[in-house]
Amino acid sequence: MEDDYGQMYGGEDFMGDIGLEDEAILDYDDGDDNLDLGSDEEEEIESFVGVRDFDEKTPEPTISKQEQLRMIHLRSHLNQLTEKVKHHQYLTEKTREEQKQCRNRMSQLEIERDQVFKEIQGAESDKNTSALYRLRARHERICQELENEHKLEKMIADRLEQEEYELAKVEVERGKFLLAEDDLIKQEQQLAKEKTDMALQRLRKEEMKAKRAIRQHAKRQKDYQSAVEEQKRRQQMAVEDAERSHAKHSKFLNQTMEKLQKRHEDENKRYKEHMKNKMEMLLKLKGDITANRENLKALHARDQAANKEAKQREEEERQRILREGGNPDEILLIRKRIEEFERQKTEFESEKRQKQATIMEKILIEEERLRKRKKQQPHLWTDPKADKSKIVGPQKKKPLKIFQELTDSSVFDELMKENTYIIGGKEEQVTEREGQDQLGADTAGEDKKITPLPMDSSDSSDAESEEGEKVDLAVPEFEGLWDQHKPYKVPKDAETSLKLPNGSKMEKDILEKVLDKHRQGIVVKQVAAGREFQGCPFYSKPDVIHFKDFDVGKTYKKKVTLTNVSYTVNYCKYINITEMLKDFIEIQFDPPGQMSAGLTCEMMVTFKPMINEDLFGEVKFLSQTGPFAIPLKCTTKKCDLSTDTCRIDFGTTVIGETLKRTFTLTNKGALGTKFEFFKVTGQKERTVTTAATSLGGLTTADTIRAFSPDSTSVVAKKDVTTSLEKSVEDKKAAEDADKGSVGGVGTSDEQNGTQAAGEGLSVAGEGDQGEEDQPLQDSPDLAVSEMEDYGTLDGMKVGLVATGELGPFSSTKLEIIWQPHIPGRVDTEFLITFSDPLSDSISIQAVANAIDVPVWVERQTVDLKICMYDRLYQDTIIVNNRATTALRLKFEVCKELKNHLELLPKTGYIQAQSNFSAQMKFLPRKSLFEEAGKYFDKETGVLEAPMIIRVADQTQPVPFTVQAVLTTSDMEFDTTDIDFGCCTIYESTKAKIKLTNKSILPQEFGFVGHPEFVELQPNDGFGTLLPLETIDLEVIFSPKKAKDYKFELNCKSLINREFKIQCKGVGVHPPLEMSHQVIHFSATSLYDVSTAHFHVVNSHTSTNEFTHPVPRIGKGEIAPVGPTSFEFVVPDSAPLTISPSVGTIEPGKNCPIWVRFAPELNELDIKKEAVRMATKALEAQAEKEFEERLKREREEADQALQKAVGKGKGKDAKSPTKGKGKSSPAPSLTVSGPRPISPPTIETITKDSPAYAAAKANLLRQYRGSFRTVTIPCYVASGKCGNPGELPYSVHNTLYLEVHCPVVKPTLVVISDNGKSTLDFGEVSLGQNIIKSVTIQNISNKTVELTSSILNTAGPFLMLNALRILPPDGTHTILISYTPEKGEVFHEVLEVKTGHTSLHITLTGKGVSPMIQINMPMQDGVLDMGAVLAGEYLERTFKLMNSSSLSIDYCIKLDSLSLERHNVAQAVPAFIQSNKTTKLSVGTQNNNGQNVFDLVPAEGRVPPGSSIDLTVTFAPDHPSDQYSDGVRIELFGKEETHNFMIKGMAKPRIMFVHGMDEKAPDIESLAEETPIPTEDEDGKLLPTPILFTLKSIAKENDFIPASRELFVGCVRTMAVSQKKDGKGASKHGNGEFQFDNVQLITQKGFNIEPQKGMVEAASLKPVTFTWTPPAGHDPNTPVEASVMLTLKGDVTEQIKVMLRAFVVSD
Repeated sequence: MEDDYGQMYGGEDFMGDIGLEDEAILDYDDGDDNLDLGSDEEEEIESFVGVRDFDEKTPEPTISKQEQLRMIHLRSHLNQLTEKVKHHQYLTEKTREEQKQCRNRMSQLEIERDQVFKEIQGAESDKNTSALYRLRARHERICQELENEHKLEKMIADRLEQEEYELAKVEVERGKFLLAEDDLIKQEQQLAKEKTDMALQRLRKEEMKAKRAIRQHAKRQKDYQSAVEEQKRRQQMAVEDAERSHAKHSKFLNQTMEKLQKRHEDENKRYKEHMKNKMEMLLKLKGDITANRENLKALHARDQAANKEAKQREEEERQRILREGGNPDEILLIRKRIEEFERQKTEFESEKRQKQATIMEKILIEEERLRKRKKQQPHLWTDPKADKSKIVGPQKKKPLKIFQELTDSSVFDELMKENTYIIGGKEEQVTEREGQDQLGADTAGEDKKITPLPMDSSDSSDAESEEGEKVDLAVPEFEGLWDQHKPYKVPKDAETSLKLPNGSKMEKDILEKVLDKHRQGIVVKQVAAGREFQGCPFYSKPDVIHFKDFDVGKTYKKKVTLTNVSYTVNYCKYINITEMLKDFIEIQFDPPGQMSAGLTCEMMVTFKPMINEDLFGEVKFLSQTGPFAIPLKCTTKKCDLSTDTCRIDFGTTVIGETLKRTFTLTNKGALGTKFEFFKVTGQKERTVTTAATSLGGLTTADTIRAFSPDSTSVVAKKDVTTSLEKSVEDKKAAEDADKGSVGGVGTSDEQNGTQAAGEGLSVAGEGDQGEEDQPLQDSPDLAVSEMEDYGTLDGMKVGLVATGELGPFSSTKLEIIWQPHIPGRVDTEFLITFSDPLSDSISIQAVANAIDVPVWVERQTVDLKICMYDRLYQDTIIVNNRATTALRLKFEVCKELKNHLELLPKTGYIQAQSNFSAQMKFLPRKSLFEEAGKYFDKETGVLEAPMIIRVADQTQPVPFTVQAVLTTSDMEFDTTDIDFGCCTIYESTKAKIKLTNKSILPQEFGFVGHPEFVELQPNDGFGTLLPLETIDLEVIFSPKKAKDYKFELNCKSLINREFKIQCKGVGVHPPLEMSHQVIHFSATSLYDVSTAHFHVVNSHTSTNEFTHPVPRIGKGEIAPVGPTSFEFVVPDSAPLTISPSVGTIEPGKNCPIWVRFAPELNELDIKKEAVRMATKALEAQAEKEFEERLKREREEADQALQKAVGKGKGKDAKSPTKGKGKSSPAPSLTVSGPRPISPPTIETITKDSPAYAAAKANLLRQYRGSFRTVTIPCYVASGKCGNPGELPYSVHNTLYLEVHCPVVKPTLVVISDNGKSTLDFGEVSLGQNIIKSVTIQNISNKTVELTSSILNTAGPFLMLNALRILPPDGTHTILISYTPEKGEVFHEVLEVKTGHTSLHITLTGKGVSPMIQINMPMQDGVLDMGAVLAGEYLERTFKLMNSSSLSIDYCIKLDSLSLERHNVAQAVPAFIQSNKTTKLSVGTQNNNGQNVFDLVPAEGRVPPGSSIDLTVTFAPDHPSDQYSDGVRIELFGKEETHNFMIKGMAKPRIMFVHGMDEKAPDIESLAEETPIPTEDEDGKLLPTPILFTLKSIAKENDFIPASRELFVGCVRTMAVSQKKDGKGASKHGNGEFQFDNVQLITQKGFNIEPQKGMVEAASLKPVTFTWTPPAGHDPNTPVEASVMLTLKGDVTEQIKVMLRAFVVSD
């Protein structure tokens, strides 16, 4: 079978291949999770590497990821089938082996059976019975075994058949995949080949990248060196510029410092004077305060003496009344009430007179106003002379008698009710006016007069003491310190309503309709943003005007604030108040006018109560959106009485014990009352008899009701002028009548309100307040009948406080005493009654149960609270004996708790009427859980065990209960050991463990004895665990040196239990170390920058581990000494930059590392916000368009409907019978909803778009701050940096840098230019000044002070305006000036600081040098315009070209127009100086004041790359050869790029000579010259002499001939020639010249060439003069000669040329 299997699947070779392939395809992934070999990355690699040179054949198609997955699944399936084949083959072989063993066993048994059978036959023959029986038993056993073996062999055969069947089935299944497996092997080989190709490609790519990195590194090094050199150069230049600037500005700085010092001195002087005045004022104020305090003390002492004297008089009066047999309390109380009534009456009369005077004054003012109005507007009143028939005779008035007094005040009282308070409504004003007119008519004939009294306007209370008004010294020391509120009063002119005097009824009706229509128009609907305002337009604070607990006669004021809570502007007008409140309430309200939403106004409400009643009403207002009202309540003082409980349970008490329970009676009201606390249950009715002269017939309630302050009006109705005895008799008579009317109801009243008698007793017997109580029998006025009190039998009684007085807002403790005498249950009711008639009685129920046992335990339940296992708890059991004999006690513990609880002593004697103390010891063990049985609840842990005290000769034992809650004291860790791994000595490793308290008691714990390199937090490993609480603990492992650590942590509880954890770790000493492991950045705002630095140090200089610690991992190998490299890997999402991030440090050196923190918003978040904002804007726009379309269609529909209705009416008018019952259908709307919008996607949002900037600004304003901790690993490797991956390194040597990065909301943001913080000036010409602005806003809620960094003083940027303090949401515009001085790119950062945050504004610009060219034919910087006739002009045009890349503004300036021309002209002229080097650029000028030279256009702008035409005009007004001027071309008003000189000559005639010696200075004199005659007597021109000098140079024995040119010129003129004959001039304006008598000068060595010729217009003809000294010439003697030159032009002119020649040496 094995051979067949091997032949079928290729034998051992095939199995070997299967094994190899199995290993080869364990992982199809190359580690990069990239199964798709045809990806973009591979295409890029192929394009980078090029055509593969190791495979020239056509590449096979790569295997896709799906194909690879199919291969994996197929290989897995084939492996499973192979395993199944092996398994079934093994089972088959095993079964065959078992069958073989079974058959061998059967053969052995058969042999043994035959042998035993032969022995049986031999035993039968020998007749050996004993052996025969033994052999037969053995034979039967063997036969039985043989039969069993046969059965086993059959079972094995069946199983073998089944296994062979399964094996065959699996082999068939395996054979189905033979071809698939062949293909799979080929694909696996192909896949391996592809992986090899990919590895080669990646290797080549890495090599290329490494080479490129090396080149880039070299380039960076070179750039770095050049940058360093450039930086040094710039630094040196900056230092030099700074020194020059310091030297230049030092003097100005000194002057400024002197000015500042002087200013500070002045300020200090003013401050000292101010402080001196302030101190003097404070000392004066202190003296005044001391004087006032002394005055107040004196007044207080006077008041105390007066009070003491009054009390003494009252005490004497009281003793006198007692001696006379009267009731002093009643009499004094009545007298006090009478005096109070008289005082109030006097106050009322005084106030009445004041109000009368006020009303009279108002009436006079009204009459005066009415008289003035009649005089000013007589047309409002009818003329009695015009229509006498319609005039009713007016009632005669006597205004001068208006002050007559009315003794009966009925009419006056009505008038006072109507006019006492200011009423703002129009109707009330009309009523007041009419009432005043009526009053004037009614009082015209009276004779009495009243004197107007001043009106009291004090804000304080009007209550006065019994002795009279007190002195008020509260006067402000300085005016204006106290608020003096002057209430606003509506002018009477505005209060008068419109009337039509003597108008008809129709006119009055029309006026009323107009007024009603006007009133209806006052209230309008308020609609804002499409929403109609509904509700109360004004919010009142307080919402209810409540005058609580007022006293009659006092004045109360309350300020009310009204806030406009409507949508827009609103108005508020006071109307009136409730009618019943007009006599007591005064409203002071200044109309605020127009109020915007959110604004407030104030109203003052003054309440002066006259009656002691509750008042309710409202204050009515009218606003633009409708009327509203504010509720107003005035409530009197009331009692609010309550108790903290209504039922008191004393529980079960043994007879003889005394228990006390207290409860609290509280008065929450402002009115005090008297109370009486007594027992109701078990007591009889109490009656009180009175003497003849006492007031015993009055109950306390009646007495208080009659003489309370609230009953002043009732007392006032009586005749108070009678004597005291008469008033008492009247009261007794009234009370007898009341008793007779009540009749038999008095009994029930006395049962339910027994406080009447009790309080009557207290009134009669207490005497003065504060003195000791007197017994009831001592009172001579009251006689109390005997009472049979059966209530004392139940043991309940009232405590010490039974009666008393409960003041306002106070409380008192009442006590009930329970002292039972008989056993049984007691239910007793107590009652608390009050003297206040409006307060109901309060019932208190007391419940108790009394038992009778001689021996009793003070504590029926001994509560041991919560107990722990294996802890000892003790308590004392106190047993009391109320019997008169000693008793024997035996303490018994239930058998379940005998092993845990013990009572000592077990037997004892208690003495008569004494107590006995027993000691209880409780030591719960773990076995209590099983032994306690029913007394212990296993789920809750509660133990309730009954204990018994047996008393001798007493059948009933004394039980008590022991309670306890049992809990364990275990604490549990979630782990048993901690492995910290490797940790460097500069860092710490943290492990978290959980500690759980298994107990229901809090347990204190602490980790003790741990090594110093281990730290536990929080609280250093100490704390308290609450019941069943689990807390997290942090174990911090900080190794101090490199070694292996093994230690244990020991946690102890307060009961000294220990819980341990095993720990281990490895300390690592890395080759490098950092100066700081943690960097804390300050709170940095978004788009701000914070920097910090630290050092990486290589301190490993020796491998000697005995002198100092050496770098190693645990006890491993020591790191080699040499250069060590490091690399910081910053996380991708961290806003951090480390420079340098990679480097190599030599031994003993360090490397500074800079960390830059620049937080920014996430770009994806900004784009999402931009999409959200854009979507919201589009939705709003679509909604607005939808509403507009809907509104337009509705209007069209309404118009169509109106047209249809109009047509229908016309048809109905023509044919009334038609169209009935038909209506035109309303047109339907076609607009279904807002149009769908298509919001932008994130990809469409770019950084330069306005949406991106708006979203960024919105996120900045909404930013709330964040905090982030970034851990940056620093990998360390020995050796210098080279190709990546070449240096071996250990992860355990990695250092970690922890950076704390708090980010806060920026204080300032840029709101200009879409929020961009970069100010780009672009290309600007050198010297040009460009100003741009950037606007910033304070988005914080605090006022900040702005400061800025200093820009480069030698740079082109300059901040023009100063920074200021910026309030919240305030903006500030910063002006930046840019003036480049060099042709380079400038970049600076302006940092605007606000204390903790900064805003960085980047300033960039490029300086461009302007390049301008002029194509003028200049020679040595001089432009010669040539010659022109005087009075004419000459123009020439040139090109001004701009070859730069920006527009250039130019300006042409002439020196003749310069302001400094005259200063320059003051210099010594050139013709006077010896060297003659100084020559002025400004020469002869015109006499007419016009410019000789002019350049047009003088200023303008030349676009880049273009040119303009520049026209130069020469226009002289008189002949001169010295015309000249300086020209300067300035760019951008500053830079001078070109300067040259322009000159010209003005001639009187066309022909002229130029080039001879000057006979006059080159500066023309301003003096008037004497004219030289140019013509003779005959009118001919005289010859003009000129001097022409020649110089010959002597050379040893020879002379060099002298040569010089004289120029003959012809001027091009604009005038036509006036000469008729053509001989003298050419037709084209040319000229001729000729020298005459040349032979005469030839003899002297002179020669002229040419001697004659023609000169064209506007040109010069040179004539060369040569002088050769003749032989024998004396060098010391000059040679002189003359020749005549004739010029023929417009005129013929002769010029005498005087020649002069001499010899000079060189």
